[in-house]
Amino acid sequence: MFAYRGFLLDSARHMQSVEEIKRLIDALAVLKYNYFHWHLTDDQGWRFESEVFPALNAAAVRPYSDFGKTREDAPYGRVYTRAELREVVEYCEEKGMTVVPEFDMPGHTSALLSVFPELSCGGEKVKIKTHQGVFKDVLCPAKEKTFETVTRLLDEFTEVFPGEYVHVGGDETPPAHWKTCPDCRRYMREHGIKSFDAYHTDFMNRIVDYLARKGRTAIVWNDAAKSGALDKRAVLQYWKERDKASVAFLNAGGRAILSPFSYYYLDYDFQITPLNRVYAAKPTLPGLTAEGRKNILGVEATLWTEFITEDRALEEHAFPRAIAVAQTGLGERRATYEALLRDVKELRKELDFVAFADEAQWTQPRRAMPRGWIRFAREHVSKAYLKELLS
Repeated sequence: MFAYRGFLLDSARHMQSVEEIKRLIDALAVLKYNYFHWHLTDDQGWRFESEVFPALNAAAVRPYSDFGKTREDAPYGRVYTRAELREVVEYCEEKGMTVVPEFDMPGHTSALLSVFPELSCGGEKVKIKTHQGVFKDVLCPAKEKTFETVTRLLDEFTEVFPGEYVHVGGDETPPAHWKTCPDCRRYMREHGIKSFDAYHTDFMNRIVDYLARKGRTAIVWNDAAKSGALDKRAVLQYWKERDKASVAFLNAGGRAILSPFSYYYLDYDFQITPLNRVYAAKPTLPGLTAEGRKNILGVEATLWTEFITEDRALEEHAFPRAIAVAQTGLGERRATYEALLRDVKELRKELDFVAFADEAQWTQPRRAMPRGWIRFAREHVSKAYLKELLS
């Protein structure tokens, strides 16, 4: 059994009511998940009620939503109030789970920068994003005001969320603005930083250290380890595959949570990530030493909501695939896929309060992949899976 068995819910792109979140937590508790990773900030909305910076709460509302399938012209979003945030924390505690809040930085910060443009490199006004993607609007690590602002916000996060772990993102941070920013160039010269990967890691290490001094442990996406210099006090969350830096981090004594993109990203439909593929994931990485394998804390399923707007669709994406992830985390992975299917059918009776995908969808023939998805997959999935996708 792994110590960490997590489930990520993205409430930044599309929100869920507290009642729906509780229903999901009820189901996760049956499956013995013990960490609820709550993604609360992103380019498309800021969901954490700030009392220190009340103006930031306006960044919860985007003017419209256009995520490629349907367009909603009405304004969308709000913050979760402090009372709601604490209600979820307390409910998780009752169910034997701990909330891991995520404040994503230095990328995925368009909503934050829409209120504080001075924290960007150029200082220009930034718009809250209305669609999915990876955007060039990122924090400027060289500005001391950036560090002061995000640490004051982290103080608020740690006040509301008492658990050991705080997720601070670190993923998908294009350095385009850093490359032309005189402040960034000055900082890099003064600190002997030779690459933008190292500059990225330097910022994350400052955040890791800040949280460590508060008695908290930072979790970061494995993008932040690319330079090879990530602070070992951080826990790495492995999502981008084919990543030698993550293997080196574990072999050198760092700890990690495994969320491999091509297995555990449950927001993709069953024709891309069928149940049998989730079942097939093994909680290890090629190249790990025996000591490196001991440094895997656990596994985490992820459910992003760019294209998931309704509760039923959310649940149908999660179930039954979350059962396979849970079994792996518990060290109870069945010897055959057929045995897993028998478990799923039994657990479905106990989980009758959430929606399951129709059984006919669970193990579907793979359909032709969209070109955009293939471009994304080329950067994120294992070579073997990419070859399978393109065959």
